[in-house]
Amino acid sequence: MKPINKLWHRLVSAPDVDSRLFWQWSEALLIPALALGIAKLVQPANPFFLQEGFHWPWLAPLLVALRYGTLAGMASGGVLILGWPVLGGAEKFPYVYFLGGFILTMLAGEYGSQWRTRIRRVNELNFYLEERIAQLARHHHLLRLSHERLEQSLISKPITLRDALAQLSTLLKNNKEHAHLPVAQPFLTFLAQICQFEEAVIFECRDGKLLASPVAKVGKADGYSIEDPLIVYALKRRRLCHVRQDWGDNHESKLLLALPLTTSTGEVRGLLAVRQMPFFAFNDDSLQMLGALGIYYVERIVVRDVAEPILEIMPDCPPDFAYETFKLQRVQRETGITSVIVVLVFKPGNQQQEMFDLVRKQQRSQDMIWTIQQGRTRILATLMPLNSLAAVEGYLARIENLLNSRHELDFDGAGIKYFQVDLANPGGLLLLQDVLRRHRD
Repeated sequence: MKPINKLWHRLVSAPDVDSRLFWQWSEALLIPALALGIAKLVQPANPFFLQEGFHWPWLAPLLVALRYGTLAGMASGGVLILGWPVLGGAEKFPYVYFLGGFILTMLAGEYGSQWRTRIRRVNELNFYLEERIAQLARHHHLLRLSHERLEQSLISKPITLRDALAQLSTLLKNNKEHAHLPVAQPFLTFLAQICQFEEAVIFECRDGKLLASPVAKVGKADGYSIEDPLIVYALKRRRLCHVRQDWGDNHESKLLLALPLTTSTGEVRGLLAVRQMPFFAFNDDSLQMLGALGIYYVERIVVRDVAEPILEIMPDCPPDFAYETFKLQRVQRETGITSVIVVLVFKPGNQQQEMFDLVRKQQRSQDMIWTIQQGRTRILATLMPLNSLAAVEGYLARIENLLNSRHELDFDGAGIKYFQVDLANPGGLLLLQDVLRRHRD
């Protein structure tokens, strides 16, 4: 039974790719021979079933043609012809018998070829669709992970530091209140939105002492004490302190963090105390952003007084440019977040004005611009807040690619020199002054 089962499996199943040709011609020759042998056993006197209602030996070529096509079916029919001299006896050769068999085999072979072509197309289409489904499933998985990561990022850090500074600058610029801590309540509300405070207050400091009553609050304002151990420790250190730090005191504090609002001259204008905020928002990024915003706020208050040294060094410097430079220097010293000034010098030439206008339009909204024109030389100084030297290289590459696409020129061909002044350098302003002095007519 096992050989018959194997043969039947070969008849009804798809052939193996590697042995397809071997099995094709083996079955094309062996199946009709086997059919003749069985017919000889069933009807020894008439193995070709010439006078019967159905010519059973032609069933073998018919199956081969359906499975392997017309050529294999015709080869199987040829085996029947070769068997006629052996098994047919002395009877006259039946031309009509074999002609009809070959015609039927050809029709079956053509039908089998068309059907196999359709099956192959369907299999190829299914294989492609399976690959696409697997690919889409992988992409969907990555998209879901990316969405979860973005969701967590928005929960813990809903806005970038650069955007937060821009909004805070607009808030302070639109309010001209003159006080020891101007716009304290709007500032605290702004911080609550950015850092997700739930309960926080701001205390004002006069003559080195905090006033007991807060000047701004978010959430419940009762229960705060200026004698809280974390507030005392933060005033002693004059920097942001929080409960996750090892602040060397066994006293328990009701606060999560305390941030003294200290100017660059060491004067404490006030103190921010936070008692409650979401767990995921209490992270290093939020603390760094809070420290930068606190410094920016307090420096903006006193900037017109303390930024005078910059205006003395460079009298023609725009006040806003000088103020921003001073504040970003302080932010760099306190938080380590660098800022850079890029100076572009445009040499005299026929295309100087066009090049100057083209480059100036590429400035970002958060950048501060200082344009200088003395004689025929034009200078464009750009203050890039909270950007490293790597970001400056990308900015310069973008400008050079723009010049190349518009005029097929690089910096040298366009007559442009560039210099970088890192505000992390203690002598950065002196370097800026020297660069501007050397390139003026």
